[in-house]
Amino acid sequence: MALDPSVDIGRKVWRSCTHCPNADGLYLLKSNANLVYVQCPLCHNTWWLDTKFGQGGGPDKSGNP
Repeated sequence: MALDPSVDIGRKVWRSCTHCPNADGLYLLKSNANLVYVQCPLCHNTWWLDTKFGQGGGPDKSGNP
């Protein structure tokens, strides 16, 4: 899997990757209320992450918030 073409290296979420040893932050791809869609710059996995801040719910069944 390659980096998403919409990656802006200046937009980061300062969390560690849950899929690999990367602890240098994740790229922010999208956000919706308390959910952020992130990609690891090391292993390239993508997922929705609940920041627990703000209001909102989980992604719908299609994976979109």
